[in-house]
Amino acid sequence: MRRILCIGDLCADLIIPYGEAKRNLALIRQGIIGSSQVELRSGGTAGNTAAVLGKLGERPVFVTDLCRDRLGTFLKGEMERYGVDMSMSPAGERGAMVCIAVVEENGDRTMFSWIPPGAGYPTFSADSFRPELFLTDSLIFTGGMSLNNDSCSMKAVRDFVAEMKEKTDSLFVFDLNTRIETYGLSEERRKYYGEMIRLADVVLGSGIEEFGPLTGKDTLGEAAASMASENRCVIARDGKNPVMIVEKGRTDFVETEQVSVVSTVGAGDTFNGAFLSAYNRGYSLKDCVKFANETAGYMISHPGHLEIPEDRAARLKKF
Repeated sequence: MRRILCIGDLCADLIIPYGEAKRNLALIRQGIIGSSQVELRSGGTAGNTAAVLGKLGERPVFVTDLCRDRLGTFLKGEMERYGVDMSMSPAGERGAMVCIAVVEENGDRTMFSWIPPGAGYPTFSADSFRPELFLTDSLIFTGGMSLNNDSCSMKAVRDFVAEMKEKTDSLFVFDLNTRIETYGLSEERRKYYGEMIRLADVVLGSGIEEFGPLTGKDTLGEAAASMASENRCVIARDGKNPVMIVEKGRTDFVETEQVSVVSTVGAGDTFNGAFLSAYNRGYSLKDCVKFANETAGYMISHPGHLEIPEDRAARLKKF
């Protein structure tokens, strides 16, 4: 198996249990006392994906723009506790950004990014990628949050992936994760999306809201098909609907897990981590998606942070 290498964002997630607080207020009127608390967690698309991989026993290597402030120290400690190798993420001087997740009564969440004074979006340069990274074949993962409108940073990530693909027998999985509501979609950012997609062996994404603006297509099926190629497959999630797999001109579907939702915070990242774990072990795309669906279904139906089944190894073997 290849080493799994995650590149991208690590931030602090502030979880606001708005729906739970509303339910508790209603219960208080009935004489039933309940309480809810704001929770601080590690977050970010790449950070959560790496954390899930660590919980799955994969020991991923994470390259991120680590912060030296108290939040950065907290985030580094959390990642290491989950089993993530942080040795390739030296600490810089800027502060950590914060993502505020407001969790509704049905478990869905609305995300807001906040940049505290002295903080900033994660950025990368050629120096972010140590020479020893080029000595080992890797399964590389990054996503749209690394395309953050900083020209030098976007180029550095693109150049690293391209060089790894050229010099090693590495595979590249790219999660669209456009976050257009935060980053927009400038012509430069769109250009780097195109280049990252062309480098990718597998593209992951969620809904027409991610695929549509990048392809100009009106339906998810058309958009996913237009992004696939002879050497690149596309995995398109669509909420509770079946997950679409487009590979070598053929489209297949995998049903999602129907569960009672507690919170969807980190659902896509959990899918990513489980998919990468199975993909790195040589499973078929359909079995990779089945395992990812089951793992994400378990996570969104259980309280806590990125919870996965304890018998994860046995579950993977059955696919």
